[in-house]
Amino acid sequence: MRILGVISSSSREVPGAPTIGTATDVGTGRAYNNGAATVTFTAPAYSGGLPITGYTATSSPGGFTGTGSSSPITVTGLQAGTTYTFTVVATNSVGNSTASAASNSIVATTVPQAPTIGTATATSSSTATVAFTGNASGGKAISTYTATSSPSSITGSSATSPITVSGLTSGTPYTFTVTATNANGTSTASSASNSVTPSSPFAATGGTEYTSGGYKYHKFTSNGTFQVTSGSKNVEVLLIAGGGSGGIATESTTSGSGGGGAGGVLYTSSQSVSTASYSIVIGAGGAGRASSNVLTGANGSNSTFNSTTLVATGGGGGGTKGENSNNGNGGGSGGGGAYNSGNNTTGNGGAGTSGQGNNGGNSGAVDQNGAGGGGGGGAGAAGSAGTSGTSRKGGNGGDGTSSYSVWGNATSSGVDYNGTRKFAGGGGGSGGTASPNSNAGQGGGSDGRGDNGSSSPGTANTGSGSGGAWSAVKGNCTTGNGGSGICIIRYTV
Repeated sequence: MRILGVISSSSREVPGAPTIGTATDVGTGRAYNNGAATVTFTAPAYSGGLPITGYTATSSPGGFTGTGSSSPITVTGLQAGTTYTFTVVATNSVGNSTASAASNSIVATTVPQAPTIGTATATSSSTATVAFTGNASGGKAISTYTATSSPSSITGSSATSPITVSGLTSGTPYTFTVTATNANGTSTASSASNSVTPSSPFAATGGTEYTSGGYKYHKFTSNGTFQVTSGSKNVEVLLIAGGGSGGIATESTTSGSGGGGAGGVLYTSSQSVSTASYSIVIGAGGAGRASSNVLTGANGSNSTFNSTTLVATGGGGGGTKGENSNNGNGGGSGGGGAYNSGNNTTGNGGAGTSGQGNNGGNSGAVDQNGAGGGGGGGAGAAGSAGTSGTSRKGGNGGDGTSSYSVWGNATSSGVDYNGTRKFAGGGGGSGGTASPNSNAGQGGGSDGRGDNGSSSPGTANTGSGSGGAWSAVKGNCTTGNGGSGICIIRYTV
């Protein structure tokens, strides 16, 4: 019998070294400081006469390893931002081969390290800011940080600290955590912040509050109060006084009366308020009059912020036809004058208040019947003065269509009033004479500008003066009411 030989133990050896391929960073979704790389290689041509049981890839530095039965091998545990190369060995039952040549170098990347939480601060009734410190980027640039509230998981994002979180509920306590995001993904969350409870930094009685264009507005159309809940802050204040009413003619005359002046306008861009309570007083418009007596139009009342801190002067009442009362009253913008047939003098428009309104118009010329047109009322600070009347016809009131809009487009910024931009409309149209046999003046136009021709009292917008109404019946003349004032307080949300 022939006996077959066996391989001698002296011919069994470790494998040859593998041929190194390419190392590639695998950063997507990898937790901070647990980076990964794939390492490719080619199996050795010589297996050592025995089957190769596995391969091992090893990093330098760090000595992090990964094993596998074929190419590629994944090595994990790499530190973010560190540069590595890799070698590969083959293993059979005898042992390990020598190491391959070193691979190309890679920089290991991961998601960022969790930020360090800072201080959360409530900044309004619905917002808070969250401060934090960014930590290691994970080897790739951080694109954004995100703060998340607890409860409700309301978020805000920013590239830098602090982050503003909006849409919070006033009176609800919140804590916040912050995460960092790069191209590989999002970090774990920071620890929770301190607890904050959003609330309005201001308190008020009366008025209405609304938000528009990054600002909060508190609008008063009647008396109220305003204050800061803690500390002191600067706010913007727009204050408009009441407008004056027009004058009224007497039973025995035909000359026109003067139109009422618009209420004064004041604006300050930096008014300091604190925890003290600031009273807001809204000036009423001058009341229209109906009488057979010689009556000058009523003045509008002042609007005030904290009594003497800011005062917008009320619009002047229009003059009336009479021997001793032919001029408009002074005010935020003066009322129009009326012709005085008793001494054949021109009625002078009332003087405006410096910075708050224009003078009213003088009365017009006398016609052959002794009838003179009244002067138009003055306008607020943004408008123009009223005009003089012509014979038998009252002059126009000051132009209120040039709106007093200190905040740009009033309608879009949410500070309009009743759908208009006429915060301080012009004085009402003066009272003209309708005919030699009637006493009445024509009323101001419905927009407060005071155009002639209306047979009813002018309708005054906020702060506008008003015109008169004519009547075919002597002694039954009326004047329209002046528009009431307004106060709008604006501050950054």
